[in-house]
Amino acid sequence: MSWLSRLWPWGRPPAPQTGTRAPASDATPVRIEPVQEPAAPVADVRPVLPWLLGCGELSDTPITPIERQALDAVARTLALPEIPDNLLPRAAALIPQLIALVRQTDLPTPAIAERIGKDAVLAAEVMRLASSPYYRVQGDVTDLEQAISLIGLQGLQTVIARVLLKPIYQSPPGPLSGRAGPRMWDHSEALARHTGILATPTGQSVFDGYLAGMLHDTGWTIAFSIIDRSGIQLPVPPSQAFGAALTEQMHRLFGLAAQRWEITPGFSALAKDARRNGLVAATHPLAKVLQQAQQAALDELEAEQT
Repeated sequence: MSWLSRLWPWGRPPAPQTGTRAPASDATPVRIEPVQEPAAPVADVRPVLPWLLGCGELSDTPITPIERQALDAVARTLALPEIPDNLLPRAAALIPQLIALVRQTDLPTPAIAERIGKDAVLAAEVMRLASSPYYRVQGDVTDLEQAISLIGLQGLQTVIARVLLKPIYQSPPGPLSGRAGPRMWDHSEALARHTGILATPTGQSVFDGYLAGMLHDTGWTIAFSIIDRSGIQLPVPPSQAFGAALTEQMHRLFGLAAQRWEITPGFSALAKDARRNGLVAATHPLAKVLQQAQQAALDELEAEQT
């Protein structure tokens, strides 16, 4: 079974829909509270931080002064109106290209095929997916137009996102960033897959769910970059309390970064909620889906290592 076919485990992909434009970003200032001692982690929710850092379980100790410095450094960035460009992933400039391509998917199929055909990597991925066993039951695929018709709008949008966003998770320099970087793409891809699957039962768009999962880890890349650039030598593994606090900050960082990425209205609404409310107090349905998908993604990744 292909990686994309798992997004529709109960049947064929939905029929193509008319594309929509995202609304203008909300510029209302958001008050960022000082870092507070986090509540005790929920017992049945496993943190992703140990897997990303490739370390043992988080220690059951209070937040250390060094960990507090790291959280304060992240909090200072969260107090800004937007993420500084030098903290964004180096390939974040690809996001506008993704937006442009996604918004072109309401064009006639021949026009879409012509546009996709100009990108050899993207065209190859579309053909590979349409030729997979999941779709091949309808016969051999011989050209891009046929492939695009076969995988549908959401299938095409998801392929575009996967191909264009992979460079975002190239490992940046720094102790934490360098340590987590090699694992970041694997985690984001697994998270996107499971968020897409879990989005439908909650009434959310499969593509919005996939985007949320694919880009959510940008919060981690920004958090690690902030700590690395602050010159803070964080002990590994860190404490459970630190992990819980940084996870909350990471979600807000994702929202702060994603507020400029108006890919779809649903994704923009999630970004606004993430920045304003964080993860624990989130109100957007996709935030809850992300938390559920996180556990499924960890199960999958840990099983692959055994």
